[in-house]
Amino acid sequence: MMQFRKQKDTLVQTEISKIAFYLVGIFCSQLGIAQAQNFPKLGNDTLLDIACWNVEWFGSTSYGPTDETTQYNNVLAFLNKTELDVIALEEISNPSTYNTLSLALGSKYDTYISDYSQTQKTGIYWRKSMFSVVAANTYNLSLNSSDNYAFASRPPLQVCLKTEGGTKTDTIYFLVLHMKAQTESTDAGRFESYTRRQNAANALKLYLETTLTGKKYVVLGDWNDDLDASIYNALETPYKGLLNANYTFPSNELTIGGKASYAFGSNMIDHLMNSKTLDSFYYKNSAKVLDNADSYCSGFSNNTSDHFPVYANYNWKKLTTKTPSQGLLKIESIMDIKIYPSPASSMLTVNCDKQISSLEMYNSIGQLMPIRSEPTHQIEIDLTSFARGMYYLKLEIHGCIETRLIVLQ
Repeated sequence: MMQFRKQKDTLVQTEISKIAFYLVGIFCSQLGIAQAQNFPKLGNDTLLDIACWNVEWFGSTSYGPTDETTQYNNVLAFLNKTELDVIALEEISNPSTYNTLSLALGSKYDTYISDYSQTQKTGIYWRKSMFSVVAANTYNLSLNSSDNYAFASRPPLQVCLKTEGGTKTDTIYFLVLHMKAQTESTDAGRFESYTRRQNAANALKLYLETTLTGKKYVVLGDWNDDLDASIYNALETPYKGLLNANYTFPSNELTIGGKASYAFGSNMIDHLMNSKTLDSFYYKNSAKVLDNADSYCSGFSNNTSDHFPVYANYNWKKLTTKTPSQGLLKIESIMDIKIYPSPASSMLTVNCDKQISSLEMYNSIGQLMPIRSEPTHQIEIDLTSFARGMYYLKLEIHGCIETRLIVLQ
């Protein structure tokens, strides 16, 4: 939610303030002053933590919090101390200040900022140890003038990230939103803003269901409206189309719980929504809003932001761990199993101190091979009709599954 706070007297004063703030920001970050605020660790070391936060005219000397140095230091402290993995920011109003922030966070996070001309930009940070960037751009939905107007000239920032460090890689698209705010003084103006949010949501839905169909993605940011009913005259939420299509909004748990993400209102207007392909990765009821931020950072809603951060957890292990092929799952065994000779040529003997309930053989691409076996302690396998190469044996013994690699030469 945009809120007018102040206007400097002259252009000269404004430029001097910008230069002074830029230098002070670097000096303070180097001294570690940004660590002064007592923000808690919110991220979980074994999960994927995804967050969004409107940082209220960040870096602007004309709007938002009046003390730019305090705001900068508090934002830096939040990003450093909360240990979140992916954090989308909205209302970045001074790219130079954002660049300074990014340099201070450079050992931990990589980043991207939107390239549209509108003053209030969006950006995103991601943990370097977990993701690398595939592509980043401000997507334009084939942006005609009507779409651009609906998005208030702030088309979503789209960044595609690839997972790192696991036994498999996956990609997630992150789309950072900043929908049209309701700042007009007239009822007609507020209704028009409501309609623009509605039209932007419809354009977004079309884009997701055509360009990103079947892919994993999270749409997050300042949606400037709630999900149960609109902030405008309690009309139907402008995001009804997405809800009717059964998209999961983790932040809807907070709406239902009566939470608010705007410090000077009673509504959840900052949201996360994920693709249906991520539903099974989302930990239900993990969504939270840091609505007690003032207890960690004195005067937070006045000196840092009028929005509270919103975040949720996803299954990082499932996202980055390769699932064994069906029938080749290995479970730790305490059985004494002997398989010989190794490598094999024409015959193979499988011997176990416990009865082998069943035995199956697969080639290197997972195809089941035609062998016969009966429940017994020792099985002889005729390999004369099989091609040379690697094969897997799957043994079931007392309800446990063992897989063993054999080489036929």
